[in-house]
Amino acid sequence: MDKSDSAESRPQLPRWRAYTWGVLAALTCPCHLPVLAAVLAGTTAGAFIGDHWGVVAVALAAQFFLSLARAIRAFRSSP
Repeated sequence: MDKSDSAESRPQLPRWRAYTWGVLAALTCPCHLPVLAAVLAGTTAGAFIGDHWGVVAVALAAQFFLSLARAIRAFRSSP
């Protein structure tokens, strides 16, 4: 099987899906956690972030890497 055959057999995803995954990856980047905590200050979510900083950082890092992988995959297979 040629390299070109495998590239043609993959389904083509719409470009907007790639951008959606990219935006989600940017929003869940762990480096934005202090900004997220400041924006949500005074809310229940902000209190949870303040009390469970480590859990939130691990959860955001996992979501970030998952979204980043999906964005890269979507950009590679988009038309």
